[in-house]
Amino acid sequence: LHMKTLFLPLLAFFALKAVSQERDAFRLGVQWGLHGNDAELTGGMENANAHFYHNSFGGGSLRIEARYDFNHRWALMTGLGFSSYGFEYALSENYSLKSDLGRFSTIRSEIGALEIPLMGFYKFTPNCRNAKWIVGAGLTNNLIGEQNISRNFKEDAEGIKKKNYLTSETKVNGGIYTMLRFSIGRERVFKKGGIFNASMVFNFGGRNMATSKVVYKSDGQDYNHEFTNKGNFAGFRLTYFFRPLAQQATVK
Repeated sequence: LHMKTLFLPLLAFFALKAVSQERDAFRLGVQWGLHGNDAELTGGMENANAHFYHNSFGGGSLRIEARYDFNHRWALMTGLGFSSYGFEYALSENYSLKSDLGRFSTIRSEIGALEIPLMGFYKFTPNCRNAKWIVGAGLTNNLIGEQNISRNFKEDAEGIKKKNYLTSETKVNGGIYTMLRFSIGRERVFKKGGIFNASMVFNFGGRNMATSKVVYKSDGQDYNHEFTNKGNFAGFRLTYFFRPLAQQATVK
């Protein structure tokens, strides 16, 4: 009973301190993440050869984050950084069972974007370790430059012509693309005021920002497909927020 009497006030003190660190608090942070960007078939041949693969594009994100915590329930986040989208195609090749090196002939067309999000977040009640769930929604603006990207895979490392060939032409439409974004994550507030956040993000775009035409030959037949990319993806983000720069109020 004596230990419990000492422990409860101590726990209440740290909980009160954690709440005070999230009231009228402005922080800066760094975010890093990966995502799988999907494109959809919009033209060309509907049927593909069994050797052909249309993969989700493995993109990345690096951003400086700014966060304002109104109170222990609500926060607003924005930032400035870079994100990537694109297309990835592959043809399966003959390979050795001792090594799968060279099993796929792969081409990637990467599209870089300057990203500025604005999202509101709701924070759930933390546990005894100051860890809690946090969910958010908002918009992100992506500034993309107009460009044309050509990719091909016709020869192996020794310069020998392959039986299969693979070529793509991608047209990127420049402009500002506003997308809808949702987030659900888990974060912990440390005693000195820093916050570590791990989240899943879901991005939905409404406009076509790039069109890619892929042509290949397999088993003596020519194939062609057309895909468009609207920026849709699901991904994972890790963010560390530093201690508050300024706090304008204290816990009452």
